[in-house]
Amino acid sequence: MRRLFTPRWLLVHVSVSTLIVTMVLLGFWQLNRLDERRARNDTIAANTSAPIETAKQSMGQPSDDWRRVTLTGQYLASSEVTIINRSQDGAAGDNLAVVFQTETNGNFLVNRGFVPLSVSSRSLPEGQLSLVGFIRPNQTRGTLGAIDSSEKGTTQFQRFDLARISASLDVDFNTTYYVQLIKESPSSNAPWPSPVPFPAVDEGPHFSYAMQWFFFSLVALVAWGYVVRRKIREVVSDPSPTQTSA
Repeated sequence: MRRLFTPRWLLVHVSVSTLIVTMVLLGFWQLNRLDERRARNDTIAANTSAPIETAKQSMGQPSDDWRRVTLTGQYLASSEVTIINRSQDGAAGDNLAVVFQTETNGNFLVNRGFVPLSVSSRSLPEGQLSLVGFIRPNQTRGTLGAIDSSEKGTTQFQRFDLARISASLDVDFNTTYYVQLIKESPSSNAPWPSPVPFPAVDEGPHFSYAMQWFFFSLVALVAWGYVVRRKIREVVSDPSPTQTSA
């Protein structure tokens, strides 16, 4: 048995144990993501079936995500910005965002939709409009995300970061969310920008991934037990020779 506690075998035990624990934790992480996905789906289902409300500055709580709102006012043509590095239907492109000035509730940033890089023409309706869109949360840079410029007049951004866009355009939003366009009235009937598609409301692959991690950890545990048991049998069947006196 002492052979199983040599420095070499101790390293094997620690390595295999660490691997098994890591895979189990990854399995539970996937199950947590599944719970988050289900909660998101419940929020989407509840909010997309709720009556359309007039957009207000006070909205924008996590529970408001994907709630439908309506706005009346006009686009500020000089305030169009581009959210770069987007893709839709397999095509690379950008999202176009414009400040929408409402009659009574201030300014809102509206994501009008996607334009492929290969398309140079785009339209912006003029005059009084009524919009319907989804409430979407403000986006901020993560630990490793690309950094947006903080210079005034910047028109290209990596994300819908309301604080940066507001500072660049010198326009106040006073909201914690932007609006993702569903439709405009009157409609421009222009092909671009194309509205951003609705997300898939499903549970994704998280459950199957969790089961895979649990299966891998079980395989590693069984293989480890097999190797240790085989080593013990070798020691029992081939004991060390004892010294005899001459």
